[in-house]
Amino acid sequence: MKKITPVILLSFLIIAQSVFAIEENENVTKKSFFNFFKKNKTKVENQKQEQSQNKKQNKSKKQQFRIQEIKLPEVKTGKRLPLNQLSIMTIDDCVEYAMTHNPNLRVSQERINAAKSGIGQERANYAPKLTGRVNYNHNNNNGTKILNSQENSLGFNVGISEMIWDFGRTTARINMAKYDTQSAQYDYDFDVLGVIYDVKINYYKVLSALANLDIYEQNVRINTLNYERTKAMFDEGLKSKIDVVNAEVNLTDSKIQLVEGQNVLETALIALKNSMYYEEDTDFIVQNTENFSFLKADYRKKVESFTTIKPPEETVKKTPDGLIMLSSGIEHRDIIQNFEFKPMTLSRKEAVDEALTLRPDLKSNEMLVLVQNESLKAIKKQYMPEITGDLTWGYTKSESTYSSPLQLGASIGLGSINPYGIHYQVKEGESYLDIALHNVNISKADIFWEVQTNYVNMRQLERKIPLMNLKVKATLENFELADGRYSVGLNNYVELQDALANYNNSQLNFVEAVFNYNVARETLLKSMGVR
Repeated sequence: MKKITPVILLSFLIIAQSVFAIEENENVTKKSFFNFFKKNKTKVENQKQEQSQNKKQNKSKKQQFRIQEIKLPEVKTGKRLPLNQLSIMTIDDCVEYAMTHNPNLRVSQERINAAKSGIGQERANYAPKLTGRVNYNHNNNNGTKILNSQENSLGFNVGISEMIWDFGRTTARINMAKYDTQSAQYDYDFDVLGVIYDVKINYYKVLSALANLDIYEQNVRINTLNYERTKAMFDEGLKSKIDVVNAEVNLTDSKIQLVEGQNVLETALIALKNSMYYEEDTDFIVQNTENFSFLKADYRKKVESFTTIKPPEETVKKTPDGLIMLSSGIEHRDIIQNFEFKPMTLSRKEAVDEALTLRPDLKSNEMLVLVQNESLKAIKKQYMPEITGDLTWGYTKSESTYSSPLQLGASIGLGSINPYGIHYQVKEGESYLDIALHNVNISKADIFWEVQTNYVNMRQLERKIPLMNLKVKATLENFELADGRYSVGLNNYVELQDALANYNNSQLNFVEAVFNYNVARETLLKSMGVR
């Protein structure tokens, strides 16, 4: 009994060491084994209950997630709901929706979970290894000088084997798994940047399509008014037939342009919903952003059918001779009157410094350097021995005797070492470490120049937008003058149409410049690692 007591105590020490080792503690191998016994029994039981409950909940969630399929909304057919019955989704609302529904982010999250499992796998090297064996022996002795004999025996044995310390080899592998998990987390953050960027760009495409649609609609109104005026002047003998024909052609072209603009809007909305992985059956209305603030009442105004577009009667002005003025039906104030532009208050150096601090892909590469460094440590420590403890008990019963041995032991050994192979493994590990370091330097250099390029592009568009705003006002004034001159017969129809075309093009170019600026701004923010 006295011999068995220390054996039992040592076996408890081995089990305590294994339990302590699998806990998430940075200094696993530096703690005393006896700390396990100092824990309060009630506290341990409560923790076990909480862990079992959490495991059940996580298991049910994972099972539910695995059987869940993506939900696709119904294909829209027929008439849609009136605009006043649709909800508004801001650009932040769309981003938030995409963050919770984009399956690519779920894939990235599962990569993090897989990397976390690697930590547990490496910690499991400190856990005990159980062995069990059942054996049956039959001995049959035949000879001339001894008696013939037969003996049967049946036995079994069980044991526990525990790795106590391997001089840091397992610790290095645990650190490798930890750094690899952090790298996966930074990869997830970089994927998030891509999702946010795609949603915002598609959102700005919708705003751009809506602003252009306003211009196309206004152009139809002007050409409708011009056709009616030119036809009335032809009936009075003031204009030729060719002016009427040209006015009708331009009216048809403006209607075709409006139809094409409606198609661009539809495809832009589909692209936005696709980038959001939109699953709802209801539509929504977008809203202006801080630097894309064309009015039109947040685009709630219903775009009328191009067959019924006419200027409001109360806005139509006439000359003293009773002739209609085209410019009286222009709704130019909906485009530029309250447009506000707020440049980014950030220097180029600040943008570069922030990018080198925030970029998750750079941080991921830095974590991979640490992974390769720990890998090299683990390779070099293959020369170190390993200390293990063993506890086995067996029972054997034969026809005449039985035995029940209990064995307890500890051993230290090097195992199978191939110095020649380890030498080249070290060389390989050093090369992979150098590759990881080079990748960090390459990433830093790419970010350094990428941010500066995006910064310059954004600043160039910032200077361009106010000038294009002035051009819109100037072309409008020129069109108003051409309209007045044409009404009193001082110029021809071609000059009037050129002035109208210049005004429309300046508006479209202005909207495109605002769109390009917002794209450049978001591109800069993404290159800086800013969400």
